[in-house]
Amino acid sequence: MLNHTAHAIPGGYAVAYKRPDGTLCAVMDCGTRGAAEREAQRLNEHQQAQHRAAQLAGLRQHAYSDNRRPVRWFEPDAFA
Repeated sequence: MLNHTAHAIPGGYAVAYKRPDGTLCAVMDCGTRGAAEREAQRLNEHQQAQHRAAQLAGLRQHAYSDNRRPVRWFEPDAFA
């Protein structure tokens, strides 16, 4: 999971996350440290909510495995 943090840069602060290779990837620039920290927190919360929603969707997909019925149903043919 990405972990957005605030980093000092020349002229202000940046919200960035760390890539798997160890480098930082800036997402946006902010004028103050407080604004950068708030934006990083908002991005982290949004990502956690997306992750929880994806997990729930996966659980919901497998929740009906015991009660599966065929998609198509035909009435019994009386003249067969």
